Amino acid sequence: MCRKHSGSLLPQNISFPVAHLSPSLGSLPTYKTYASGPTTSRGFCSTCGSPLSFKDEKDTDLIEINIGAFDEEVLIGEKVEEEAWEDDHGRHVPRKGGWGYELGFPKYHIFAENEVKGVTDGFEGDKWLTDRTGGTAFKGKVGEMQRRKD
Repeated sequence: MCRKHSGSLLPQNISFPVAHLSPSLGSLPTYKTYASGPTTSRGFCSTCGSPLSFKDEKDTDLIEINIGAFDEEVLIGEKVEEEAWEDDHGRHVPRKGGWGYELGFPKYHIFAENEVKGVTDGFEGDKWLTDRTGGTAFKGKVGEMQRRKD
């Protein structure tokens, strides 16, 4: 569902405490949600259709915001027009700041059971087969896990 919602093979979200968002997403007139599961909802912009968020009512204090929903200045920094130059390829405008590098390397992965071999199975960090409440975290690849013999 995350891949379909984001249109990306590698959807990435950042969890935020709901109380830290100001203004609240629900107060924005174009922010709409739909129930995507028994306890989950997904937020989107009703004007352009952009996917924005994921919320699981099992974790009421957190909301996940799609990294792609952040403004370009947050991800790649402010344009530094006074340092721009032109060449055969066009006009280059350098950027200063931005959090894209830091935000682009997840610390954990959920739904690792749906890993794509050779693409998403090599990520670092803790992994959960389904969600953070469904079992314990592990490292490595799902395909390399051995079946326990009890």
